[in-house]
Amino acid sequence: MGLKWFYNLPIRRKQLFGLLSSEVISIIGLMGVGAVLIVAGGRSLLVNQAKSELAVTEINYNIKIDQMGFGFRGQSDNVAIIAAAKAQALNLALKPSLKQQVRQILQNEIKARNIEYATLVGKDLRIVVNANSDRAGEIFDPNNLVSKVLRNPQQIKTSELVSYSEIAKESPPLPPGLKAKQLKKILIRYTITPVEDPKTQEVIGVLVSGDIVNHKKEIVNQTVLTYGGGYSAVYLLSGLENFQLATASLGKYEYQISSTNHSHKNLFHIPLPDNTLLESAIALPGEAAAQRIKMQGNIYTMAAKTVSNYTGEAIAVIVRGTPETDLNALLKENLLTQTIVAGFALVIDIGLAIILVKAIAYPIQLLQKTTRAFSQGNLQERAEIVTDDEVGELAKSFNFMADGIVEREKTINQQIQQLQDTLQQLKEKQAQLIQVEKMSSLGQMVAGIAHEINNPVGFISGNIEHLQEYTNNLLEILQKYRQEYVDPPSHIQEVIEDLELDYLLEDLPKIISSIQVGTERISKIVRSLRNFSRLDEAECKAVDLHEGIDSTLMILKHKLKKQKNPIKLVKNYGDLALVECYPSQINQVFMNLIANAIDALEEKGTSNSISIPTITINTHQVDDKSVSIQILDNGVGIPEEIRPKLFDPFFTTKEIGKGTGLGLSISYQIIVEKHGGKLTCSSGSGKGTEFIINIPIKQL
Repeated sequence: MGLKWFYNLPIRRKQLFGLLSSEVISIIGLMGVGAVLIVAGGRSLLVNQAKSELAVTEINYNIKIDQMGFGFRGQSDNVAIIAAAKAQALNLALKPSLKQQVRQILQNEIKARNIEYATLVGKDLRIVVNANSDRAGEIFDPNNLVSKVLRNPQQIKTSELVSYSEIAKESPPLPPGLKAKQLKKILIRYTITPVEDPKTQEVIGVLVSGDIVNHKKEIVNQTVLTYGGGYSAVYLLSGLENFQLATASLGKYEYQISSTNHSHKNLFHIPLPDNTLLESAIALPGEAAAQRIKMQGNIYTMAAKTVSNYTGEAIAVIVRGTPETDLNALLKENLLTQTIVAGFALVIDIGLAIILVKAIAYPIQLLQKTTRAFSQGNLQERAEIVTDDEVGELAKSFNFMADGIVEREKTINQQIQQLQDTLQQLKEKQAQLIQVEKMSSLGQMVAGIAHEINNPVGFISGNIEHLQEYTNNLLEILQKYRQEYVDPPSHIQEVIEDLELDYLLEDLPKIISSIQVGTERISKIVRSLRNFSRLDEAECKAVDLHEGIDSTLMILKHKLKKQKNPIKLVKNYGDLALVECYPSQINQVFMNLIANAIDALEEKGTSNSISIPTITINTHQVDDKSVSIQILDNGVGIPEEIRPKLFDPFFTTKEIGKGTGLGLSISYQIIVEKHGGKLTCSSGSGKGTEFIINIPIKQL
């Protein structure tokens, strides 16, 4: 009975009422679905974006630790630091000049890396030299990290919480605005690096570097500047559910009146309104927690992740917030557009309802179908434009809205890809810098040793000839005397018998000959060392590759003979033309490949599965354009499943701490990218390994 009035309406009015009602419902439903899709999709993208930007913030936080670790690993080989640590280990008084020299080195590290701590600690856990207030002789073992490194000589890189009393002892230069005595805990990024005696490889001391995080705006401001705004912060956990703001940066947007332009200014040390997000991050260690938070009049999508100390305990939380300003503007624009289009469609429908009922119903059905497919995740679905009327305009608006959502998703994916590409480039660049520095240091050390040995050897070699001549003259004179005085006095005869003169006359020339052979051997070693270093040959030039291989084998000779089963070396050298190349880089490739072969044989040798470990080096000239070098071993081999990853940066099959994963990657770059050659590997599990180098004779 309630619908009787509708049944009694004329058909025309009934059609108009039904059409208008269905049109209104359709438009409202479309607007609602579109708004829900935009809001839900936009907020989902914002959460992912905030987590991606949080990963960048975490990288910025860890880069400083990696830089300190790299720098102090190099300083652990410093002669002055080793001398000071050795003196402390032997309970010898440290010379003032040496102490000042080490102190200056540590102060230079503090200044260069913008850190607060740089300390040399002895085996007895007492400070030898430190960069700040003189604490020599004091026990220094922050959170037992020094003790851990002394027990296990591996570098530690970690973040730790320390008390104000420790900061007061050190009296370092504090970041601006930091009043340590007012804080319960202070967050410090540490590196703990062992110092080893180069002769005995015994740990004789530890280098400690520390960087205070509290009130350092550079740590968080870098991400804010990179993304043009947002919120970045680091909180430390000073007690059970007790969070303390270490540093924060907020890029606050300010819109100009009567202008579409806007700017932003950075506000520092702005805390979150509550700790809900931080508590969620603590509850999900190692994972990113997300939450929408309103700050300074703007809403941000926040992501947070914990930072753990060396023992794995969560001690801090990194926070990154992405503003929702752009999303809100997009929502406002799309909702306004939909509202205008809907109103315009309703006005047109009133005049054309009767004659266009069928024409309108069909396009609406298509649009409803498209909207349903789009809402179910088919983002490629678009509305078919059947007419140019209001429904057609509505379909165009829907397509425009859908294109905007897809384009936004593409933009974010491109940003993520650019970030991944940048990170990969940073890894590759870091790998190159590490290997270049390593080989440069090795070359300088080898050249220095060769130079120092060459001088005394030259002196000995230059005088042996004269010594031999003088000795022969003396022996000749002695023989003449013996011929003239066949029967010397009894006391002289006794001396001759006591000294065994006949044996001396026979053995002395042999001794001089042995000295001459030894001198020539040392000279050959010096030439090999100098050929390997080639510090004066940075340019591309024509060289004999056999000399480089022999020099490398001379450097690695101790490793070939040191193990239980000495390695047999087989060299099959062909006739090679002089090859245009960068000699020091090619020597570096030989060093990496032969050293890897030695490691593979050592690994297999421990299982006693072979009696004669062997390395074979074959060379031949392929044609008038290229030469080939094969380096083979009968070691454990490389499984097929990991062979495609061999030349990837940082990939290694060795134990943690033994391999860096850089040798083969750098070798591939040198041969393929630098010299236009080829570097391939043929191997199988338990079948040994063969690396083949093909290099052009002339560089283009």
